[in-house]
Amino acid sequence: MKPNILSVALVCILLIGALSGCGNQKAISLVNTLAFDIGDFQSIRLDYDADDIYVLKSESDKVVLKEYMNEDKKNYYARTTIQNGELLITEGDRPRRSGFESYIELCIPQDYSDSLSLHSTSGTVDTKIPLNLSGNFSVDTTSGMINVSDIKASAINITTTSGRAEGKGFTASALKIVSTSGNLTFDTIDMDTIYIQSTSANTTINHANGSFTYKSTGGKLAISDITGYGSFNASGEGSIKASFTDVTGDISAYSKNGSLTFGLPSQLEFKFSATTREGSIDTSFADLLAVTGNTAAGIVGSSPTVSIELETRNGDIKVSRL
Repeated sequence: MKPNILSVALVCILLIGALSGCGNQKAISLVNTLAFDIGDFQSIRLDYDADDIYVLKSESDKVVLKEYMNEDKKNYYARTTIQNGELLITEGDRPRRSGFESYIELCIPQDYSDSLSLHSTSGTVDTKIPLNLSGNFSVDTTSGMINVSDIKASAINITTTSGRAEGKGFTASALKIVSTSGNLTFDTIDMDTIYIQSTSANTTINHANGSFTYKSTGGKLAISDITGYGSFNASGEGSIKASFTDVTGDISAYSKNGSLTFGLPSQLEFKFSATTREGSIDTSFADLLAVTGNTAAGIVGSSPTVSIELETRNGDIKVSRL
């Protein structure tokens, strides 16, 4: 009996110690602040593993990095280099245990207008202020969350593997979105070109202006209140739903197994063709089309200015003039 009593006592002592350790976990506080003169570089690149990254307004004319942690050790602090016109900021030798917590704030002065690149492998990347950049803006994460808004830049690049990305108010010459899975939600985009590449992500875009190129092997695309044109290709199970308020160029779309649903302006005049192997074709202007087998084609209006070409293998095609 005595060995059993000793064993129970030992377990109790260990449990009390573990619970006491949890209760004494330190709160997160500011442990490190770095300041940089913006004249020393033309781009900023942050590369962190698990930290949340918040972009805020600097209260000075310098770029300021603030690191918050629940443990204060100098070897945890950021490492920085300036080389070839780039300020690179990476995390220090952070512990990998679950009790360690940290996040960072990057404070940007109002007159900084060069390039900015933000990476957190599993953390959140959140811009809390508008950015007006003459250079490029890039943000990427593997499994974290991206929340970026009010961005003006030469080009905007958003990359995520399995995380989520959302934002609104983008203005640039080019927007590139690359995602493996997860959900993408964007609003109010004004671009020359919009490129979206997805494996199985669900993508929703509202109120956009630009030329679209969309490529996916799965997932759903839903775009609405669109001014522009483009090429849409879902080579796997994905579906495509697009509603245009103004069509400024040719539109082509292909889906292997998903549906194609398009809304077009009522005043638009266009050449039309739709082909499907196993699906159905349903339009609001069927009386203007000639149907041959699984193909419907014709001219809508007396002076067509654009062409609409839609094709599926197994999915349904539905087109309406709004």
